[in-house]
Amino acid sequence: MGFGIGYLGVFLLAVGLASALWRRKRIFDRTNHCGLQRFPSYWAKIGIKAKDGMLGFASFILLSAGVLILANRFEDSWGWIILMPVYLYMLFIVIGS
Repeated sequence: MGFGIGYLGVFLLAVGLASALWRRKRIFDRTNHCGLQRFPSYWAKIGIKAKDGMLGFASFILLSAGVLILANRFEDSWGWIILMPVYLYMLFIVIGS
């Protein structure tokens, strides 16, 4: 079997997990012994917080996509547990509009 859709899901999960851990490490490295984050200036704080926000959003999207791809691939065994709320939400959106 060649490169399949399941490998793509695992790859997206791995990249999403790595980016989430990188975001948490960046926050940990800025935190002092009192638990407060230290920034060199106000503008640096805005830029760093924006970058952390985008990194968190990207990791959420990558993790969600990886889980949904794997759930779709293994829908007949365990994937239906994950996909059922997604399908119900999509039905809610279609009926509500």
